[in-house]
Amino acid sequence: MLSLLDYLERTASRFPDKIAFADEKESVSFAKLVEIGKDVGTAIAREVGGLRLPVALLTNHSVADIAAFIGVLYAGCFFIPMDSGAPKEHIASRLSALNPAMTIEISTLAALPRVSTDEALLADIRLRILSTDPAYAIFTSGSTGVPKAAIISHGSSINLAEWLGETFCFSDRTVYASQAPFYYDAALRELFSTLRDGSTMHLIPRRLFSFPLALMRRVEEVGANVLQWVTAATIIAANSGVFDRFVPKGIEEVIFGGENLTGKILNIWKKAMPDARFCNMYGPTETTVACTYYFIDREFADGESVPIGFPCRDFEISLLDEYGNPVSVGEPGEIYVRGSGVGLGYYNDTIRTSEAFVQNPTNPSYRDIVYRTGDIAKRNDYGELVFLSRADQQVKHMGNRVELGEVETAAAGLGGIRLACCSYDRENRQILLFFEGTVTERDITESLNSLLPHYMLPNIVIKMDKMPAMPNGKIDRLRLLEEYHSGL
Repeated sequence: MLSLLDYLERTASRFPDKIAFADEKESVSFAKLVEIGKDVGTAIAREVGGLRLPVALLTNHSVADIAAFIGVLYAGCFFIPMDSGAPKEHIASRLSALNPAMTIEISTLAALPRVSTDEALLADIRLRILSTDPAYAIFTSGSTGVPKAAIISHGSSINLAEWLGETFCFSDRTVYASQAPFYYDAALRELFSTLRDGSTMHLIPRRLFSFPLALMRRVEEVGANVLQWVTAATIIAANSGVFDRFVPKGIEEVIFGGENLTGKILNIWKKAMPDARFCNMYGPTETTVACTYYFIDREFADGESVPIGFPCRDFEISLLDEYGNPVSVGEPGEIYVRGSGVGLGYYNDTIRTSEAFVQNPTNPSYRDIVYRTGDIAKRNDYGELVFLSRADQQVKHMGNRVELGEVETAAAGLGGIRLACCSYDRENRQILLFFEGTVTERDITESLNSLLPHYMLPNIVIKMDKMPAMPNGKIDRLRLLEEYHSGL
């Protein structure tokens, strides 16, 4: 079987001295990464004494993180990246749920646990690991706030890397300016592609996203030509006005993903980088980062949602109603994902695994597991998938079904709005619209009157100095509602 380690070793034989990964302090070549990975893998294998076991890694967005990932794979185990800077209680709750065979707090390459490579031991491990075995797990809490570790196999990881390489023509000349921390799966797209294609991946410090001008200068300094950033990060850059002052040269590809993308944000980026190709990507952690994509090939108004497009290779997307029946074109339905990228479930959590990884409702004849995303979408007249909202953002209001995501998209497309978030106060049966921007609440209400039917209009519009955010930049919706209710 082809594996992530095969990718690394094959690339190391082609480009031994080429820089594979770099952060502000350290860099590592492909050949050196093999050497360190084998030493670390030997140390881990001797420590844990078994295969297919979870190894928790307290990461800091560094080259050392990647060396630790490789070491875990050489040891025949699977890695779970966690944020070393998170509160101690946050880390402790995840470690308690995981009960890992080993926990490594990562600082530098030199600090990683290493012994001399035992080639015989590692060779025996390689023979015993299957494509269906876990390669990594990522903690995700979704909209509930309760964390769970989604497990992804070696085979699914390889499928992702192969599809990315062939679809986007990534190669040894590709240079990434990597934005996402490793405890979010978006960063793994670039990691796996770098191993496969001999690219170079520069890890951009998180602090620079608070200083957009310095961020964009850094992107150009490292020679990046591909940006695979979560939508939250691209919104921050677009809203900052940085492109009026500086646009990094050489960007050929911009790939969005992680949240709904509005035409407003897309248009700011397209105006700044008219020669780049843009792609919108969708995929929950449980489907190995990406299951649909859309190369943007037409114009979109500021208030439109950019489609999430069509299934990636070896995926099938179904939109089903609450009874498990397919919906018609233009009708909203929950996204069910079928294919080789569907994950293995949640670690040590059989109840939530059985709730989300279910028998295909359209196939009663044999075992056919699909992932039920909890996301609502529709197919437009082009046959493209368009994200609408989370299932828990679909509400019955004034006798009508309302997708809160549609209200949010309409508001986000208005001039003078930086961020918008729509929620529902179920106790008082009111649609709430929170926003950051330079306009007034009355301005928004008047503008939305001409865009939305009366039953979709927000009952309460609230101006925020700053939206509460999660570490990945997404709006913290649970905290926003808590703050709203505590202020009543």
